[in-house]
Amino acid sequence: MLLAICLAGLLPGIATAWLLRERGWLLASLAGLGIALWLPATLAATMVLFPPLGLAVAAVAAVAGLHAFDEGRVWIATAWAATACLALTCAGVAR
Repeated sequence: MLLAICLAGLLPGIATAWLLRERGWLLASLAGLGIALWLPATLAATMVLFPPLGLAVAAVAAVAGLHAFDEGRVWIATAWAATACLALTCAGVAR
């Protein structure tokens, strides 16, 4: 599954390069943006369907948020806390 997530992360660049050769900059940029926005939506849907993944993502986000807060990066820590809350909501723990 990790391999699939990594390959999905590469799709915006692959699709943009492929479409850039044939159809132009505008369509290539829109395709890259659409695929890049598709990845987080797919991860959220996967966390809804497989709650242990949501719990794992929440745990990692919480640890990363605490580490960022210890280093004084408050905005980054807030983003990690929001990620943990979203993951717990997708997993069905927080309602």
